Amino acid sequence: MRKIWSLFVICGALAAAYIYAQPARAEDKKEAPKAEAKADAKEAPEFIDYDKAKNGNVKFPHKAHADMLGKCDDCHGGDKPLFAKQKTEGMKMKDMYEGKGCGACHDGKKKQGDKVIFAAKGGCMKCHKKEKK
Repeated sequence: MRKIWSLFVICGALAAAYIYAQPARAEDKKEAPKAEAKADAKEAPEFIDYDKAKNGNVKFPHKAHADMLGKCDDCHGGDKPLFAKQKTEGMKMKDMYEGKGCGACHDGKKKQGDKVIFAAKGGCMKCHKKEKK
């Protein structure tokens, strides 16, 4: 059972790496943000580590998300931003399930192009990685 679970975790990590490594498709390029909006994404940190998660550490691919969205204000702007501009202590899964933070996009309904964005609920191992002992 442990080998099957390990294989499942590895496959999930490989799938996530494959998705982030894919070049933009032609239809995505049509919707590319303006050049000045892309400048914001270049300053984004590559990853943000959340190392106190109960279900395993989360290494959030911040720059990949910034490159996809193109503007910092998409997540960090407005009267009620999804995220503060500085790293917080952590997030609560309950909030994500209610559509806050990551859950605003990771609800299993919203799409990126023609592909449905995976839901936070039930997709635990896509973000949480248990350290090997």
